[in-house]
Amino acid sequence: MISKEQDQEPTVSYGYLNLVRSYRNLMAQLAYLTRIYFSSVYSGFGNAEAIAKKLYSLPNRFQEKAELIFGSPLSEEFLNLLSLHVLYVQSLANALVIGDQNAANYATQLLYQNADNIASQFAKMNPFWDEMQWKTLLYNYINLVIQDAVALGAREFETELDIFERMLLAALAMGDYQAEGLYQYITAGIARPGIT
Repeated sequence: MISKEQDQEPTVSYGYLNLVRSYRNLMAQLAYLTRIYFSSVYSGFGNAEAIAKKLYSLPNRFQEKAELIFGSPLSEEFLNLLSLHVLYVQSLANALVIGDQNAANYATQLLYQNADNIASQFAKMNPFWDEMQWKTLLYNYINLVIQDAVALGAREFETELDIFERMLLAALAMGDYQAEGLYQYITAGIARPGIT
């Protein structure tokens, strides 16, 4: 005989679902706006400056959410690092469009160095985020961003669509990991850690 407790399926709170939805949405916007920015820069279609402005506003939305949980100093560092990511993506696009391989290589190097800094910062902010896991997620995403930019520049549109699909999935995986760690942090009732 099955008891009432055994018969019930595990439940997930609405708070957790909203947190996951929110971070997946933000990460999806990052992927889409990055791709739209690349497309605009390469084609001259649309307003690349307006897209860049929208892309550059995303870190502020992440920071607003982080501030509620971690406070101002930690969330401001979070904002700085995510803003640098956007800046380096823009630098990469601009270098590729004019064919400056040295500048593109430098922007790529900065993207990966910044990913290391983001992973380190996240691990300091939240014990439920693993630095190596963040590096893996960020490196995978950045690799796909670079592949997407190159495919768009080469006008390999079918290849680019496949790459973008994987880029979007990588962004969603980051959103899931971010939300899961935040949920664990909130429910554990951990005091805000200091950064040294």
